[in-house]
Amino acid sequence: MDDVQRCNGMISSNNNYFKSSKSINELVLRLGQKSFEEIHIVCQHRDAKHKIPRSNPFLIQADIKKHINRHDNITNMKFSRQGKLIFSTADPVCAAQILNLEKIQETPISTGVTFENITERFLIFDIPTNQQLSELADEIMNKNDMEVVELRRFVKLNSTQEFSRVRQCLHCYEFTHATRVCDKNICPLCGVNHEGQCQGPEKCILCNGPHSATSKICPRHTHEQKILEFKCRNHLTIGEARRLYTQSSKTHYSDAAKINTTAPNIEEIVNQRVESIVQNITTKMEQQTTLLIEIFKKQSKILCNIWSQYSTKLTLKIT
Repeated sequence: MDDVQRCNGMISSNNNYFKSSKSINELVLRLGQKSFEEIHIVCQHRDAKHKIPRSNPFLIQADIKKHINRHDNITNMKFSRQGKLIFSTADPVCAAQILNLEKIQETPISTGVTFENITERFLIFDIPTNQQLSELADEIMNKNDMEVVELRRFVKLNSTQEFSRVRQCLHCYEFTHATRVCDKNICPLCGVNHEGQCQGPEKCILCNGPHSATSKICPRHTHEQKILEFKCRNHLTIGEARRLYTQSSKTHYSDAAKINTTAPNIEEIVNQRVESIVQNITTKMEQQTTLLIEIFKKQSKILCNIWSQYSTKLTLKIT
């Protein structure tokens, strides 16, 4: 992420952008409960006419000591090429104190945090556009031990789709693979491989209808869109959704969901087989243990008889 400037109060959000309502200081202090290496705080001049002077580092250090009582926990201090002053520390409290700085050597400054080394960025696919990002952030935080700092939605400009866009190969116009793995070169208008401008009538290579292969009125496009909706609603992979949905051309979402619940549960089958194997091993071990006990009893009886005979002879000899 870019450097995030210090903010006070609530941060507004909309359906395409969400930012945590917690202040940067509060987010930094929460790092005390997490595992991280260092926090980098960026200080830059607030006014372009008054830049932070590149003076002797000891003078800057002396000025910092006046305002930060945990200055001993600052592990590094340096100027960037853009004239920004960057502090590094592994102490969240020290970082929060640096964020509260308003001046360095009488120069008004603004502060921010570089989140790159203390946060993770990842993509979540196929989130319906009608789902509020604030609700998604709450769900992520409630189900995971993490704090959501920022969410951005990547959608096509002016798109009103409730679900993700259908992905189509731009070489053969099928929906089951990506463009980069396709070596065909078919015209989307007439469905024929030719050079130059298309002169033939429109004919869809997917359904043979009188339209281009990229048209949204194509039944195949509608079919794929419904598969994608089914995938999003039931949290399936695209392969699972396509297999379940296309089992019958008249399958509805509720029927497909029933098929999904009655489909063989691989994990359950594996667990049953493991339990069966463990039971067999346990039974064999019990049988072997019983056999060893019987052998031990017989050996003990034989030894007792031998000892009894030896004791009798020894008594007779003594008498």
